[in-house]
Amino acid sequence: MGKRYFCDYCDRSFQDNLHNRKKHLNGVQHLRAKRAWYDLFRDAAAILQEEQSKKPCRKFLQTGQCDFGSDCRFSHMTEQDLEKLSAQVQVRKTALVQVLELLMKSQGSSRKPHAPVPAALEVRRKKGKKPKTIPRLLLL
Repeated sequence: MGKRYFCDYCDRSFQDNLHNRKKHLNGVQHLRAKRAWYDLFRDAAAILQEEQSKKPCRKFLQTGQCDFGSDCRFSHMTEQDLEKLSAQVQVRKTALVQVLELLMKSQGSSRKPHAPVPAALEVRRKKGKKPKTIPRLLLL
């Protein structure tokens, strides 16, 4: 019978050979299942930014349902949902700033956590591209 490949995203198995695996991994069902899995772990700020850039889905707002579901290119969030998400992001930002301030105080540093990164810490990647800065958390 040969070896079998089990896909954790799709919860299915099939005979393991190059053709079958390649066909499955590039298939629509697998790509949707994989995207749904990783969407579970997305940050609230990333979700908010993406949803704010989308236009609202008319069909979803009128009927409460959309034929496209999670694959719809329009937003299925109401104004109340966006406000809740925005408040959640704001709470997280203030909590992070407070933690950074506590860390800075405990280390005796005089720099503020939201101060801009000094120009001396910029690193050039390749000619003609924007400079890459070192994240502030690494400076602590």
